[in-house]
Amino acid sequence: MTPRVDNHSHILNANISKMVKSAQAKGVTELSITEHVSQFEELRERVRFGSVHSTGRLFKTLDEYVDEFENIPEQSGVRVNRGLEVDFSPRFEAEVGNFVNQRDWDILLCSVHEFPNAKDVESSPENSSDSETAHERWREYLRLEQMALESDFVPFHVLSHPVRMSRGRLVEPPDMQQRLLNIANIAKKREKALELNGNDIGYSIRLVRMLAGACSTAGCKVSLGSDAHRPNDVFRNMDIAMGLVDEFHLSVLASRTKQRLENGRLRGYAVK
Repeated sequence: MTPRVDNHSHILNANISKMVKSAQAKGVTELSITEHVSQFEELRERVRFGSVHSTGRLFKTLDEYVDEFENIPEQSGVRVNRGLEVDFSPRFEAEVGNFVNQRDWDILLCSVHEFPNAKDVESSPENSSDSETAHERWREYLRLEQMALESDFVPFHVLSHPVRMSRGRLVEPPDMQQRLLNIANIAKKREKALELNGNDIGYSIRLVRMLAGACSTAGCKVSLGSDAHRPNDVFRNMDIAMGLVDEFHLSVLASRTKQRLENGRLRGYAVK
């Protein structure tokens, strides 16, 4: 049976205690807190991200963020992983890598949130109703995801929301299935997992099913992540994701806690 794990959540809009309590109420056994690197003032001073949240908490430093993990409720029964969601862009790849690599992390997600021109991937392009414009935008997004998978700028475990462009309701190119298979093959080769994202499921279950099929064919692992920004969102659409795991006989990213135990480096803050 697929474990009830949520590898993608944020605390910019809610404190960590409320997120963990929500996970507990929903029977989640393991929750990864993975705040956006763009939510750190220390990094925002040096990098002008093309995609940022206009509201929500900003952390001054990594130390301030790490201190949040001292507020995990005792005896919650939920294993909590300390992580980040790391933006990939060729224009600030080294700067972000240097920031993230100051510390060891239980889990790192890698995401493409912007195009090389610094435009948010979720922004509507001019002539968005034109199919070729939409197709080209999808191709550029998937090309950047391939670059991210092939990059060693941070030792990430998961490529997040691989079909996030569905949020813009843009028509995908006719060879989308093959392009997703190409991404899955690279993920397999690079030993990365592709995420079955709760947000993406809400916007286009059809494309997430296509992604699941590509992962099945390529034999690459998947990770389950709700992309929760508030307590009510924890484990959002993950029952559907678990159904896809069973339907396509997918291999799920191993428990981060299990891996730490196997490596003999279980940290005290990670289990409460």
